Amino acid sequence: MNNPLFPTARKTGLVIQEVPDEVLVYDMDNNKAHCLNSTAALVWKTCDGKTSVGDIAKQISANTGSDVPDDLVWLAIDRLNESNLLESEVRAEFSGRSRRDAIKKIGLASMVALPIVASLVA
Repeated sequence: MNNPLFPTARKTGLVIQEVPDEVLVYDMDNNKAHCLNSTAALVWKTCDGKTSVGDIAKQISANTGSDVPDDLVWLAIDRLNESNLLESEVRAEFSGRSRRDAIKKIGLASMVALPIVASLVA
């Protein structure tokens, strides 16, 4: 069983295409296409099952040059989880009370775009 603090990105049953500033993922099992913006893509690529949420935030901070709070990573993980792009279900652990509180906190404190996973049935 995977440790929820060390999420693992799903790689099987997917067709992955990287384009500038986003990653397109087609889920062959569910016939759904997902478009991950740059922030969601960075989190997804870093979810290797060995890297903690705090370390993912540090890696993204180093990559973007902007301070990235853990809540931003948890928000991305929550969205990836909803899209079935993680090996196992991970329950987000926002330091605020809810996803809405986390979005408010992140939006005011971060220069990094909120993670977006746009999905559609193919």
